[in-house]
Amino acid sequence: MKIWNRVFLMNPGRQGEASAALTAAHEAINGMSDYGYNLWETVVGTQGEYGASALVPDIDAFDTGEPMHPDADLEAMGPLAAAVNDCVEGRPEDSFWDVSHTVGDWSEAPAFVTNVIHRAPLAQMGSLTAAAIGIADQLHGVTNTPIIVCTSVMGTGPSVRLILGWDSLGRWSEGTARGMADPGFQERVAGAAALPGVTLLAESNVMRRLV
Repeated sequence: MKIWNRVFLMNPGRQGEASAALTAAHEAINGMSDYGYNLWETVVGTQGEYGASALVPDIDAFDTGEPMHPDADLEAMGPLAAAVNDCVEGRPEDSFWDVSHTVGDWSEAPAFVTNVIHRAPLAQMGSLTAAAIGIADQLHGVTNTPIIVCTSVMGTGPSVRLILGWDSLGRWSEGTARGMADPGFQERVAGAAALPGVTLLAESNVMRRLV
């Protein structure tokens, strides 16, 4: 299984407009396809940054547009796409992530997610992925939050990513503090940090789900 991501950088001075335009476009695409996109807005991190995501069981079908319904009104997407493009500040960035490990209940998309991305030399990807899985299992045991561990190389550079799901910002704040204070978590992070060339927490943010 893969996760597809697209990162949008929108004009931060038009964030309300951008949120509305992106929401309308993604709701319309979901209504005429089986892509099942989620749309995310950064609340802790770079303002004006949005993310779209989808699970990808078949990358060829995803790429060729097979999930689009036969009766999809693609012309109706024109004005919606134009409204999105009018707020765009930079080029969107796409990536695919291979799911290595999941823990907890992911039957529904959470209201908030934390994205934590670690970088590694290519030779250390296996070791860092194993360490990240240990960290995810430890955090889940302490916080009961669902966590995905996934990896990517092409377009992102060798990266290991943890995605943590939360019901609310309050749960994120409380769970993060409790998890980081846990001695088992600290021990596992220390082991990952000791891997040669690894940069932990190279990127991180908290995002709210809009769609």
